[in-house]
Amino acid sequence: MARTVSKRSPSFVVAISGPSGAGKTSLVQKVTCLLEDAVSFYFDDYVCVSKYPLDFSQWIREGADPNQWETPQLLEDLQALRHGKSISLPENQGIIKSASFIVMEEPFGRERAQMSELIDFVACINLPLEVALARRLLRDIEQCVTEKKQDILADYLKEYLTEYLNGGTRELYFEVSTRVLQNCDLILNGVNSLDELANEIVTAIKTRR
Repeated sequence: MARTVSKRSPSFVVAISGPSGAGKTSLVQKVTCLLEDAVSFYFDDYVCVSKYPLDFSQWIREGADPNQWETPQLLEDLQALRHGKSISLPENQGIIKSASFIVMEEPFGRERAQMSELIDFVACINLPLEVALARRLLRDIEQCVTEKKQDILADYLKEYLTEYLNGGTRELYFEVSTRVLQNCDLILNGVNSLDELANEIVTAIKTRR
């Protein structure tokens, strides 16, 4: 039975998952705008205070346990937000106030044990990995041009693509997406427009609740 959210009850947490380049950040922002009384919350804001596997290929060979991606402060802050408390992001990135809806970027969906208890709804962006890769590289190229760092662009692209092919990055995205797709509430066609995806999530949430 769906929970009824009020000012006294925990917030409703919506997790958006997908590989790098899938458009998670843009979709989190759009869904937050469409929902009334909602805030955005990002996995990447906690990189500096988290612990991840150093070797993706080894991580996959050893069973690809999502719980080895340890984000204790993210978990603590999400718990606080769910119960109406404001939180301060790491490295003075800002303050987030609680709201009825918390729309978050969480690549693993509810696959991490401690995170599973905090998430009410998971939407997974499903798209071919080559499309996600192309989007990621286009974004990075645009950023380099904007920041006038064209001199490092060729080296960056060579390093990223080498790691993608040989360092386990592609296998990481495939493994994570496969798991999340089997245990999510909504599968999104990632080639659709941002507006279509956001409206699909909001409709599903309202129907669920």
